[in-house]
Amino acid sequence: MHEIPRQILIPLPTLWGVDLSITNEVILLWIAAVLTFTLVTLACRRRSLVAKGAFQNFFAAIIDFIDASVGEEILGKHGRQWSPFLLALFFFILFTNLLGLVPLPSHVKAMTSSINVAAALALIVFAITIIVNIRTHGLFGFLKKFAPEGLPIVVKILAVPIEVISWLARPLSLAIRLSANMLAGHALILVFLGMAGSAAWTLKFLPYMGAVIMSAFELFVSFIQAFIFTLLAGMYIKDALDAH
Repeated sequence: MHEIPRQILIPLPTLWGVDLSITNEVILLWIAAVLTFTLVTLACRRRSLVAKGAFQNFFAAIIDFIDASVGEEILGKHGRQWSPFLLALFFFILFTNLLGLVPLPSHVKAMTSSINVAAALALIVFAITIIVNIRTHGLFGFLKKFAPEGLPIVVKILAVPIEVISWLARPLSLAIRLSANMLAGHALILVFLGMAGSAAWTLKFLPYMGAVIMSAFELFVSFIQAFIFTLLAGMYIKDALDAH
């Protein structure tokens, strides 16, 4: 399997231990961000009650689905307030996933397969839930969630560390779920392409067929993983807004 190496395109200084250099991986993330802003803006510009054309209908269907399944179903009355963030999160992850299907394996990859990118997205959601918790319930009210009232002292002593660990595990599970699924699928496609290069000419169609089938499956997985990440983000925000 060929892995695209990290290449520094524009060297910049390191600030507080963070290398600010512009790399090829940063460019891929910028491309995903530009696609998100441009395509969603074009789809929603001059939007009427009834979408016109295949392009607007496609995006309208996705937006309505996310609003209904995450905004209304999970967040309820808070759905409209959080809809812009959840839609931006969904489309950014989706376009980042889909970049991995561009047939230029030596230049393009799905950056969501990188644990660093997936962890950054998960930490953004995690930080938002902390802010929402503190703004909604206050610091003391937020901390009380880790020690629910009505429990005996002995049970609280056992429950508090378990609650803290399970809460801190949220960003870890979000990041690993996204990066592992995207990495595995694209790795299989590259394996099939590698097999095609070494197979006899009479059998080359088999690995190529496997690569085509996996590419179609990865298209489905790209949508599913973007939706699952957005759904879990909505659930965590709902939990932050609730009193218990």
